[in-house]
Amino acid sequence: MKKLQRALITALLIAALTPNANPQAPEHFPYTFSNFVWWSDAGLCAELKKRIPSLPNEITRNSPAESRIRVVLEQLLKTKGILAEVQIDEPSRDVAHQKFDEGVPPPSIRYSIHAPPEILIEKLILDDSPFQAAPYLKQLADNMRGEAYAANYLWSPQRNIREKLMQLGYLAATVSLETGEPKKSEDRYLVPITARIVAGPQYHVAALKADGGPLAQGKDLSPFLTAHPGDIAQPNPFGRLAGALRSLYWQQGYLDVEFNGTPTLDKDHDLATYDFKVTPGPQYRLHTITIENLSPSQEVTARKLLTLKPGDIFDQLAISNLSLHLSQASPDLSGYGMGYKPKLDKQTHLVDLALTFYKQQ
Repeated sequence: MKKLQRALITALLIAALTPNANPQAPEHFPYTFSNFVWWSDAGLCAELKKRIPSLPNEITRNSPAESRIRVVLEQLLKTKGILAEVQIDEPSRDVAHQKFDEGVPPPSIRYSIHAPPEILIEKLILDDSPFQAAPYLKQLADNMRGEAYAANYLWSPQRNIREKLMQLGYLAATVSLETGEPKKSEDRYLVPITARIVAGPQYHVAALKADGGPLAQGKDLSPFLTAHPGDIAQPNPFGRLAGALRSLYWQQGYLDVEFNGTPTLDKDHDLATYDFKVTPGPQYRLHTITIENLSPSQEVTARKLLTLKPGDIFDQLAISNLSLHLSQASPDLSGYGMGYKPKLDKQTHLVDLALTFYKQQ
């Protein structure tokens, strides 16, 4: 257990691993609309395709189709008596390397109306949910009032509401934010948003168990559990267990380790059963080390401090610790910082490691 606890502390210092491959960012993206509140997305796409023959569902950056859509959108706004500039936001070039959380919209070429006119959230209507008086939801409604309306960001408060309900035991809750009819007020438009909340039943814990996988066999993991049978169910009753185990597995080269503690819901009895499991994945070894921006003597020092050599099990935490404590590690490297990039080969389970040193200001 002490080893797990030490690993947990170290886990907080870990830098994220970069992906194995370096794929070229995708060229084609769907196009979406941020604040065209007079149309639904489907309705706006239908209007565009009426005016632009053979318009595809996906377009490329800086393409004729991208510019043509903007022109037509400005023409459509005029039919509503709105003279406004339409701006385009393109996905970043490194979007292929990014990981997106559940619920986050995929990358798109996004069109929005550039103020004036301002398009603002008038209010958040909490429907007839029994939670409408909850302090958290009232605070959220206050925060959203008067904010710039952007459909592509509604996923965030929607997810936040659902996560709050899940923390209260409503594990099957669903939430949707629906945009109402815009109202003109002087030189701006105000948009009401209604939160449709279906909480469902409040679940309680039926049972929970945790298997730490091959590196933690026989270990008592109960100190990490934050719930017990009979308690109100939580999205994650395993506390910091995943963080502690991740450290343990990364020290032993299991860089693709995955954890799953998603509950099984008994909808007839409003009970949740948890079974935490570890999928270690393959064990990686260090293939090569490349060191940049050091003199030959400094490079020798750095390799000694790393304590890893080609052929060793790849210890992610050894590299993280070296990076964090470099200034205290050796006088030869005083004043230096370090960045690192492990490149994983998913076929051979080997890692090519690049360490880049730089003089700190």
